[in-house]
Amino acid sequence: MTQLAAVISLGCAKNLVDSETMVPQITRLGYSMTEDPAGASLILVNTCGFLESAVEEAVETILDAARYKTSGACECLIATGCMVQRYGKKLASLLPEVDLFLGTSHYHELGRILQEHSRGGAKRLWIGTPRHVPTADMPRARSTDFFSAYLKIAEGCSNSCSFCVIPRLRGPYRSRTVEDVVAEAAVLAREGVVEINLIAQDITAFGSDRGAPDALPRLIEALDGVSGLSWVRLLYAYPDRLDDGLLNAMARSSKVVPYLDIPLQHCVPEILTAMRRHAPLRSAEESVDAIRSRIPGIALRTSLMVGFPGESDADFAALCEFVQRTQFDHLGVFAFSPEPGARAARFPRQVDPAVKEERRDILLEIQRKNSRSRLERMVGKTYPVLIEGTHPETDLLLAGRLAVQAPEVDGSVIVTSGTCQPGQIVSAHITASHDYDLEAEIPLP
Repeated sequence: MTQLAAVISLGCAKNLVDSETMVPQITRLGYSMTEDPAGASLILVNTCGFLESAVEEAVETILDAARYKTSGACECLIATGCMVQRYGKKLASLLPEVDLFLGTSHYHELGRILQEHSRGGAKRLWIGTPRHVPTADMPRARSTDFFSAYLKIAEGCSNSCSFCVIPRLRGPYRSRTVEDVVAEAAVLAREGVVEINLIAQDITAFGSDRGAPDALPRLIEALDGVSGLSWVRLLYAYPDRLDDGLLNAMARSSKVVPYLDIPLQHCVPEILTAMRRHAPLRSAEESVDAIRSRIPGIALRTSLMVGFPGESDADFAALCEFVQRTQFDHLGVFAFSPEPGARAARFPRQVDPAVKEERRDILLEIQRKNSRSRLERMVGKTYPVLIEGTHPETDLLLAGRLAVQAPEVDGSVIVTSGTCQPGQIVSAHITASHDYDLEAEIPLP
């Protein structure tokens, strides 16, 4: 009888790609995959450990999965990912239900470790310094829509932001080669992928660790030659590395969509310095102006942090004015979390949690109005829309995205009239707008 295995992936898209590379390692051992953990003899939980809230979610998920050892078919429970890398030694004693712990340093060796475990291997905790670099020849079972994929171009992070522990969780920055990334993109395109989202902790550092600071512009140029691809999106680009060469490459590309995710975090120079970010306000605003002048109509997403230690009422007022003035297309707002191990957790002048949440709500309300105003100006115009399938709330409508809407994090287009197959990019006429979503009609042929 075939044994079943279930993989539960938590956290970011980078973690999802890791999960997708672990599935083939499991199936090569004779398992068949299932989405129902109750019937799985092997359950793997790939955890996030960036924030304490993510750690709590991961522990709850692991404990839920552990119940299937008595009420289901589970014989082997595995925890992998960032939480394991962060707290592995503590987790081993706190979670006796887990049979194997693999940090981010060992997820690519899951198959070998499982074989060793099945032969009675006594080692339960696998954690070291992450050094693995993904390659195009590493098998991957994609869990996203058949027409869209994330493509990880680098691992780790070598920045030293005072609020962040990711370098400890993922290791130093390690780039793939341009040729290897293009090879994987070509494979994805042959599988029917029309949209690729380039991801890394900082895509603009791509190649810098290899002595090739122009690697990202060269990658963009090379991806233009991959047949079958229509949209290439750049996610998580640090503002201090947005030079003319990169912007010119984006502007020239026939496949890079007019979209850029630039995590600014704040706008007050003193706060940015305390955060150990590289770009002060002046260069951040100049970066925004430069991007918009080089690539007219580009959609900009950013993430901002409120309640960082020492953030005064005046600092927050400046941040609100910055958001109102800059008019980002998409904005994520996060309340500072004093993460154990991060420098900023020990800073003086910590902001009251209630104040942080209030500031977050205020900034999100400003962005809601900004978004509604920007989307209203799109009504009556026609844009290409990537059809994703039926709307999640009703089979009577289709749902899709504009090129300026990234999967999962941005709004969507609700198609109220017309029909089309998932994965197709069609012209759609925008008929109405909401806070973050649009309505559209696909004209009859």
